[in-house]
Amino acid sequence: MDLSRFGAAPPWSLGVEEELMLVDVETLEPAGDGFSRVFGEATERIKPELFESFVEITTRVVQTSEEAEAELRSLRHEVAERAAEHGLAVLATGSHPTARGRVPIVPVKRYERLKAELGPRLYRQRVCGLHVHVAVPNPDLCLRAFESVLPGLPGLLAASVNSPYWDGEASGRRSIRSQILLEMPTGGTPPLLRSWDDWQAATRGDSTRRHWDAWPRPEYGTLEVRVMDQPTSLRRTVELAAEVQRLVREAAETGGEPFDRDEYATQLEAAGRAGGGPEAERQLELGPDAAVREIAARTLG
Repeated sequence: MDLSRFGAAPPWSLGVEEELMLVDVETLEPAGDGFSRVFGEATERIKPELFESFVEITTRVVQTSEEAEAELRSLRHEVAERAAEHGLAVLATGSHPTARGRVPIVPVKRYERLKAELGPRLYRQRVCGLHVHVAVPNPDLCLRAFESVLPGLPGLLAASVNSPYWDGEASGRRSIRSQILLEMPTGGTPPLLRSWDDWQAATRGDSTRRHWDAWPRPEYGTLEVRVMDQPTSLRRTVELAAEVQRLVREAAETGGEPFDRDEYATQLEAAGRAGGGPEAERQLELGPDAAVREIAARTLG
């Protein structure tokens, strides 16, 4: 295992990833061949994310959330402009308010492996998240930050909830995404990591097995926090990224005892059910049809 990337980037610098949806510009329903038609192949900043109706945008390493905001705004507009050339639009949200049924998977080897492993369950992962990487100076500090940041993750989910609808109906949760992710082999509550050997065992040597709510990423020298729903508002993304940056730095500096995993799961379930952030409540106030139209209008606003 190569741990040499820790310390390569400035301490506590950020990398932010947003998962967006590609939809038909008229119907606002998911695009069945969106990524392949619009983008074809991954680039450093624009990448596929499981389904043809998804696209992931990724910042460079930046020092502040304000720098991340400028990059993400530019990337959102670039994706939208390229999509428009093909009759498509872009939505930023945790789950699509009106969509039902399957969307094709992008023909990428690791997604094909997941499909072979999970079968029909994989097609339920039609949810989008916000992922924030924070650079950590050394490997031991990363493990300490990982353990100590866990108590703050349910609060991050509650602040970000933006996926109240599933298959066109209210799910009864402010974040159905947090529930759907539990169906993945590495979804939800992270395992206890007392050493990098534990990390190796949990990932089975495959760093792409990373669906837990937070996870050390030695290939980047970061701790990745991925518990949050994808915000519609870019300002919400920036606020959440800044909060993740603060939490990880404080967790690394203070340390703490391992957080009880059963208690973590209980708190996370409550956060996903009741929420606390404004975006899911707004969607429920509007209803699914009006919500999807407002999301389309606000994604670039």
